[in-house]
Amino acid sequence: MSKSTLTTEIHKELAKLNDRIDRKIIKGQLYQKEARRHKELLATLQRVADDSRQSASYVKRHVRRVKSPARRRLAGSVFGRLLGMV
Repeated sequence: MSKSTLTTEIHKELAKLNDRIDRKIIKGQLYQKEARRHKELLATLQRVADDSRQSASYVKRHVRRVKSPARRRLAGSVFGRLLGMV
């Protein structure tokens, strides 16, 4: 299951669970079991989000950055550009 699919499924489950908790609160019933499940789902969602951010930053960090020849030439000193040393 992909991370995006997992995230959407967790959001759907959280919506259902919130509705169930609200109904129990209105009826005056205990909702401890549902609250525990809600907490677990939020922790899972956070873990998936953190993992996704970490892998994205890993890919960004390890991409080799190459300057264009024109930019490299402009980065040199004025003296070097005038004499064609860069």
